[in-house]
Amino acid sequence: MKRAIEELRAKNEALAKRVASLEAEIAVKEAAPPSKGHTAVEPTVATDTEELTRRVKELEIARIAQEDATRAIIRDSVATLGSKINSAVSLGGALEVLAKRTHDFDGVKQSRLELNTAELDFEVQANDWTTAKMVVAYTDGTDVQFPSTSGFTTGVDRFTVDSASITVGDVQRFPLYVQAGKMTLGFGSTTGVHRADVLSINSPLTTEAFETKRNAIGLGFSLPTPALTRAAPPVIVPPVRPLALAPLVGALARQLGYQPPTIRPKPPMPVSLSPEPPPFYGGIYFYQGHNVGSERGFAHNINARLGLRAGGHCGRPYDELHSADLCPWSMDFNVDYIASVFDSQFFETEYRPFLDQIGAVRGMASTIKLSLGPVLVIGEWNGATRRVVFEDSTGTQHDIKPTAWQLSLGYQFDWNPWVETIGDQGTYVALGYSRSNDLAGAIHLVDAQPSRVGFLPRSRWTLTAGEWVMEGLKVALEYSRIKDYPVSQGGTGKTGNGLQMMMTYSW
Repeated sequence: MKRAIEELRAKNEALAKRVASLEAEIAVKEAAPPSKGHTAVEPTVATDTEELTRRVKELEIARIAQEDATRAIIRDSVATLGSKINSAVSLGGALEVLAKRTHDFDGVKQSRLELNTAELDFEVQANDWTTAKMVVAYTDGTDVQFPSTSGFTTGVDRFTVDSASITVGDVQRFPLYVQAGKMTLGFGSTTGVHRADVLSINSPLTTEAFETKRNAIGLGFSLPTPALTRAAPPVIVPPVRPLALAPLVGALARQLGYQPPTIRPKPPMPVSLSPEPPPFYGGIYFYQGHNVGSERGFAHNINARLGLRAGGHCGRPYDELHSADLCPWSMDFNVDYIASVFDSQFFETEYRPFLDQIGAVRGMASTIKLSLGPVLVIGEWNGATRRVVFEDSTGTQHDIKPTAWQLSLGYQFDWNPWVETIGDQGTYVALGYSRSNDLAGAIHLVDAQPSRVGFLPRSRWTLTAGEWVMEGLKVALEYSRIKDYPVSQGGTGKTGNGLQMMMTYSW
């Protein structure tokens, strides 16, 4: 871009000098006294003037074309830069505003408007083999109470480091890599980024119960390493159009008198598709667990994963595929192990008074994600491998084996075979069902008052419709219905429901 600007400046200076020289020559010729050959010279001067005028116009046209070309170079350079702050650092993030109306198990109806997410994502790659990622997220302060100057405890809004990790390796060139930092452990389908994991606004019960974020270090692998080949050429990917909200708002605006300016649409830019990852993957991690009962060393805090990926396009070119073909297809199946399911955020917080009795409880999980053309299917099961017995604050004995499972379906409208992620653009719908077991909770005395802690709904239904109304902006509407455990198992036996609308802006 700098070279193009310097070349344009040099050409403009040369053009200015040439025009000044030609104008000086004309001035000299016009100021010269008439001579004996005046009648013969005058037509020559007139011809030279016309030629000069024509040449100046040509040079002006060329200069305008060069300026347009330079602007295009600058525009394309900025567009290519995208979210990059510089050559090594990329910045992303998201803002989510949630409005909801809920009806809980106690019959209480409540309306709330809240900032659901505010985060900044940094990715740093100073060399080809090392990548660092950090997520700074907003916390509304309701999880931790701080003493104030007035003597009362209150929540304090703050930004915290949600995750930060370093990865050394490149599985496209070498099968092993090392990862260390604060991260979401591989247990179940969750990656710690809700908007990237599910299409619903509410998380499935598997994520609510078993998502585990700890400080860890581990060794991962992906096999076999792909052969070194020339990068695939960029392709023109057809955009996915929003079909509901965006056209409705546009039609309403035109009815109110708004006339959008006539703008020549930008031609679609070629996109380099992501390389295919190796089919076999996994890893083993040592993490910092909760020291309950006795000191737990790294050998007792292990998280492991083994997975398989596969995919295909039914042996046909992409431009011949249709939504009814359910192709291209992809499958991702993995099995996970963790030293204790009670190291998750939910169990750590809700069962803290009883962790000394419970100790470490091993857990297993399995997840399958299947993409068939415009359809996405997710199935997941998480749970403890043995039963645990503990007494709550009232002396009641509980014998539990916490588990949860989910099944969800998603459908992408205006789909085309180049869509890599269902629900990442255009308009989509999703239906989800999740169910828990032995999570009716227990009684804990807070200020001598009994309080039910450690419980999740027995089941949850979600029906979601979402649309990316413009680049980076999504609006989603969801109806959810939850059911509590029966009274015989420590619940209320009642049902609740809610209606949520979320506006998400991500970059």
